[in-house]
Amino acid sequence: YLEALLHFINDKHISKKGVPLHDIDEWELVGHKQGIPSQDNGVDCGVFTCMFADFLSRDLPIVFSQEHINQCRNLIALSILRVSTLT
Repeated sequence: YLEALLHFINDKHISKKGVPLHDIDEWELVGHKQGIPSQDNGVDCGVFTCMFADFLSRDLPIVFSQEHINQCRNLIALSILRVSTLT
């Protein structure tokens, strides 16, 4: 599944930018691990995806859970507003 997802992302990058992703051969595909939080409903998948991306991109331990979903939504909104005010 992860290899297919990486292939899809690379294809999208090529279609948008005209070149493959940089250093894609060095990417580490990491499957589900014990202790990784999961959503308890069918509506918070986007919030979880954004939070995973944020924590992983900053090499932070994954320490949020469904209990923190409102705070996560607020953090995402603040990030969007910060970027919007800079442009």
